[in-house]
Amino acid sequence: MKTLQYLLLLLVLATPAALLAQDNPPPPPASGPGQMAHHMPSVDDQLDHLSSKLNLTDAQKPQVKTILQDQQDQMAKLMSNNSSSREEMHAKMRDIHEKSNSKIRAILTDDQKAQFDKMQSERRGHMHGGGDQGAPPPPPQQ
Repeated sequence: MKTLQYLLLLLVLATPAALLAQDNPPPPPASGPGQMAHHMPSVDDQLDHLSSKLNLTDAQKPQVKTILQDQQDQMAKLMSNNSSSREEMHAKMRDIHEKSNSKIRAILTDDQKAQFDKMQSERRGHMHGGGDQGAPPPPPQQ
C-alpha cells in the first residue's frame, strides 16, 4: 500500500519533477527523516527551476516558495494518512497540485503565464501522452 501511495504522490507531483528532469539531472537524494524526500525534488530545487524558466522577480520568489512549501507539506500530510482509498488519495493529490499551480499562475506576469502554461502543456504531453489532467488550456498567443 505504501508503494502505491508513493507512486500516486509521484504522479501528482510530476510537474516539478518533470520540469526539472527536462533540463537538469535528478537531484541527489535528500538526507533526513522520511522516505518521501527521496522521491521528489526539494522546494528549493523546484523554485530554482521555475525561477530560471520564468525569470521570477525577487518579489515573486518568496511567494512561489511559500506555495511550493505548502504543497509539499499538504502532500506529506496526505501521504501519512492511510485512511483514504487509492482513488480518494489520487483526487486529493490532484486537487492540491492544481490549486498550487493556480496560486503560482496568479502571481505571474502575462509573459510568465504564457511560459508557465507552455511548461504545463509540455509536462502533460510527456507524462500522459498529451492527456489533460483538468488544467485549462493555455491562452491563445496574441
